[in-house]
Amino acid sequence: MGLSVRPIGIPSRRRKAGRFPAVFLDFDGTLAPIAARPEQARLPSEMRRLLTRLSRRAPVVIVSGRSLPDLRSRIGLPGLVYVGNHGLEIAGCGLRYRMEDADDWRRRLKALGDRLRETMGFLSGIFIEDKGYTLSVHYRLAGGAVRRRAARRFAEWLGPLRRRGRVRVVRGKAAWEIRPPVDWDKGRAVAWILDQPRFRGRWPLYIGDDETDQDAFRAIRKVGLGIAVGPPENKGAARHAVQSPREVEVFLRRLLSLLSTNPPRSEAGPV
Repeated sequence: MGLSVRPIGIPSRRRKAGRFPAVFLDFDGTLAPIAARPEQARLPSEMRRLLTRLSRRAPVVIVSGRSLPDLRSRIGLPGLVYVGNHGLEIAGCGLRYRMEDADDWRRRLKALGDRLRETMGFLSGIFIEDKGYTLSVHYRLAGGAVRRRAARRFAEWLGPLRRRGRVRVVRGKAAWEIRPPVDWDKGRAVAWILDQPRFRGRWPLYIGDDETDQDAFRAIRKVGLGIAVGPPENKGAARHAVQSPREVEVFLRRLLSLLSTNPPRSEAGPV
């Protein structure tokens, strides 16, 4: 594959005057291969061991659209920060964040989910995932005609709610994401984390494959490094691209090697 840490843009110790990275990683399609259904996704054992070793050299943050409990159960590693629901909930390494009015929104979201299941849940290949603070309408398994029918139903029913500012709708990878009407996303979550005492002074490295990761790429573009997973022509606001979770693993191994060769003098060990 010919990946090289330096050519892809990892700053040297000299250039960054002793600053070391904080590593932000999406889950599905980045650490784990995309699965047909969310519950089928598995973190490869080699990637889990690599994350364990990497977290001893730099803070590692997992940023996902999955719910926080789901994300933590699939990775199961201490010493990491977990960001669920596109940043609406954050926990780990002494950090904790949850959206305001979470319980009230949760009740509203349950009603939305029930209505969506009545409206389009019967369509073949369409399924609705309740993630606590967001809903995902997945259409990866649906045929073209069903997708178009689902898109019409989705737009007809969610359109008025969007226009009245009752919900936010974001397109993900083969899914529509329904979020609370708050100005918060993966990019703002990353910025919030970088402003916490344990993360100040580190430069952010973010790797992700989803459209929702573009918010994070834009947030760190002037101060860090964004790497998209997928075709280079689709990298958007990211500076570089790798092709697959396998290439992500190769890149992280070389990053670990670089950090092991040049350990930080006063920042050794995980946050």
